[in-house]
Amino acid sequence: MSDDEATRFAAEHAHYTEDLAYWRSAGARLGSPVLDLGAAAGRVAIPLARDGLEVWAVDRSPEMLAQIRVELAGEAPTVDARVHTVVGELQSFRLDPAFRLIIVAMNTLQVLTEPADRAACLRRVRAHLAEGGEFIFDVALPDVDEIRDTMGVERPSGRHREPDGSVLVHSAWYDSWDPPTQTLEFTIRITRRVDGRDAGETLRHHRVHLFTPAELAELLTAAGLEQIAVSGDFEGSRLDGESERQVHRCRAAA
Repeated sequence: MSDDEATRFAAEHAHYTEDLAYWRSAGARLGSPVLDLGAAAGRVAIPLARDGLEVWAVDRSPEMLAQIRVELAGEAPTVDARVHTVVGELQSFRLDPAFRLIIVAMNTLQVLTEPADRAACLRRVRAHLAEGGEFIFDVALPDVDEIRDTMGVERPSGRHREPDGSVLVHSAWYDSWDPPTQTLEFTIRITRRVDGRDAGETLRHHRVHLFTPAELAELLTAAGLEQIAVSGDFEGSRLDGESERQVHRCRAAA
């Protein structure tokens, strides 16, 4: 990933804030230190640091971590000092602190499409949890019928206005679905519009694993973790067939 791509990624995802109150509440409840795995450009890490928490932001991309420092440039020096950026992989990171809160936000766990990597990541999480700490993450809840029925169909997925007045229009479509491995490939299109006219677009191709609740329960148990609570959104609604996401709170098993 180039520096320009990291800058675009930060701009394209800045509008997504619906989970921030949840992560901030978890941080206030559990305290420092916090580990943000797959931190990208600091969308979650920086607000937590503003709240006074010490945050370790781990990402595989040095360019993404450099973008965090760019985003921090307008913050108070105390906020900048609370964010510790570390290049690392989800399945093999190693850090000294034991963490009160470990976060994997915005479906990031789904990038682990290999079974061995999923198991390794959860073992690393367990090894880094402090006594009384929690591991919290969110992933999509698969709707296999919807995936099959709309394969290849481009659908709108939101729009937002940038500070410069331009509008980013998001859409996406499914490219392929492999049921045996629960692997989904899809493409996101982000079109920038200025004064009502298209002014360029970005295509992002993704390959992800879709977790069922039952699979996650087995993986967590195998890694020495146990579920505290599972909900269907960030407001704590019951997880059911109508949910679009699953939010899992976990701790080290006794």
